[in-house]
Amino acid sequence: MSTTDGGGGGGNEFGLSEDEWAFYQFAKSHGQDGIKFSDRPPNMGVEQAYSAMNSLLKKNAIEIVQINNENILRTIDLREAQKASKLSDEARLVYNTIRAAGNEGIWTKDLKKKTNLHAIVLTRTLKTLEQRQEIKAVKHVKFPTRKIYMLFNLTPSSEVTGGACLKMACLKYITARSFPRNEQVREAVFSADYEHYPTAVEVRRFITESRISSVDLSIKDIGSLLDVLVYDGMVEKKLPYIAGFDEDLSDDDDDAHDSSAPWAYKAVRKTASRLPTEALTEVPCGKCPVFSFCTPDGPVNPSNCEYFKTWLDW
Repeated sequence: MSTTDGGGGGGNEFGLSEDEWAFYQFAKSHGQDGIKFSDRPPNMGVEQAYSAMNSLLKKNAIEIVQINNENILRTIDLREAQKASKLSDEARLVYNTIRAAGNEGIWTKDLKKKTNLHAIVLTRTLKTLEQRQEIKAVKHVKFPTRKIYMLFNLTPSSEVTGGACLKMACLKYITARSFPRNEQVREAVFSADYEHYPTAVEVRRFITESRISSVDLSIKDIGSLLDVLVYDGMVEKKLPYIAGFDEDLSDDDDDAHDSSAPWAYKAVRKTASRLPTEALTEVPCGKCPVFSFCTPDGPVNPSNCEYFKTWLDW
């Protein structure tokens, strides 16, 4: 944290002495790796450093974490430390434990183990912190029955919200809407004038109603997710005039008027080629990246060509 982070007064705004501020800045400069107990700022004596370290620990400005079986000192955001200092002992313990979990969150069972608090005390403390909007409970896509807590101002990670799971759920939904259900014709397709492929609005509605994600995703978020499916070759965009404009965009959310909404999305069906594989069509010369340099007596030639050897072995 630079001196501007705490306003013009540097550490004074947070009640830190000159030595405490210097030690805090030194520790913060090492980022998430932290510092060892024996480390100290240049030009600071051992006694000064230990005094500042102990004071910062009491003020919750630094924490002790274990990295590779070694105790390390790591800084805590001073605004977070200031919040924690105003809490009761139990609330501070719970708050700091949840904060340490970051945007991955922490399960109540693990929280109980780490804080060693009685279930009744823990439940009461969590309820108090939730009411003060210091923490929030989120739904983990892999463990929907578990209650996961994280700081109120954090956005859950993709692991929690199910980035990969969400992507596959969207693809499955779009695929179900992209092809007719005809058991007799396995590769049946809709006619060219079919206009009911799903839009971003419909995909968002599906995700919301299915409660797949614990985060309220906007149309823009869904559009970005669908773009990834398009780039991966799993889905293709249909032009607005083909998809039609009968989609109701009068969604309560203002994001429904996003420019991505009119587009419809169709799944791409992966099919094996029915054409016979001919040896000459597979010759590497036709798509060789160094074809122009290949000569009988040159540095690249048929006798030492790796692509050619692979093709002949085949």
